[in-house]
Amino acid sequence: MQSTRIQTDESMMELASHGSKGFPLQYYYEDVGQFENRCIDWHWHREFELVSVTKGIVQCSIGNISHILEDGDGLFINSGAIHRYASAGSAVIPNVVFSPEFMAPEGSLIYEQYLSPFLSSGISHIVLKSMIPWQKSILNNLLKLYSTCENKGSAWELKTHTLICQIWTELYEHRNELVTMENTGTNRISQARFRRMTMFIEENYRKRLTLDDIAASVGVSKREALRCFQCSVPLSPIEYLNKYRLKQASNLLLSTGYSISTIAESTGFESTSYFDRLFKREFHTTPRKHRNALKRQEKDMDKQL
Repeated sequence: MQSTRIQTDESMMELASHGSKGFPLQYYYEDVGQFENRCIDWHWHREFELVSVTKGIVQCSIGNISHILEDGDGLFINSGAIHRYASAGSAVIPNVVFSPEFMAPEGSLIYEQYLSPFLSSGISHIVLKSMIPWQKSILNNLLKLYSTCENKGSAWELKTHTLICQIWTELYEHRNELVTMENTGTNRISQARFRRMTMFIEENYRKRLTLDDIAASVGVSKREALRCFQCSVPLSPIEYLNKYRLKQASNLLLSTGYSISTIAESTGFESTSYFDRLFKREFHTTPRKHRNALKRQEKDMDKQL
């Protein structure tokens, strides 16, 4: 049975080990929809990751770049790239996570010539699509790899190694097409700080929060907090906070009978008038009209039934 939540340390590094010292590769068959909040949350690991979608639709975010992956699509994620998977429902993503040493020991010619260029390049990821011949080759080999790891037949470890090396040859020969972390305008440290600050906001949005509070949650200056947000989303920390509050308020308007003033207060807004103004700017309607529109929709549905 798969875990329903990913465990990380303060830097968002995944705590789980993948494979063993003698065979540092692990195969996973996961349904994103079965995880908490239908999300494999932000994390990174030293290992490389190869993943494909065999059912459903997945939103994969690497740093501040997001991709929608459908059945048949795949993804390569480099060592150290922070990433996240989310889905609206069931979404199956078989994947393999393996260390560089799985292919060759550190210090060997293969390691230095074919693996080190990835580890030091700043490459973050590449989306794999079947309409591109060399990517289709990788996707086909991935399916063979999953089958090999699932069935564990004769010499399956050797066959797994061979398939990984075939996939890596394609990646190496097309390495100039892969996305770098510099191109995303971010790095792992700023990514981790951004995720920790957004987690702090989401856990404390009901309270009165300032930019100082948000920056202090990860021990950085206000300027650094602003920079981390700018590298990840086109919002300041306070703008992100207000958008999150408005989203929660919208959910309460549609799912509860609480008064508008109560909802404004419970989601961290200091006054109902300020809440009304921001709500109208975000949703192009007032909180009251937003709630009434849902009630009308429900009545219309009842009449149709």
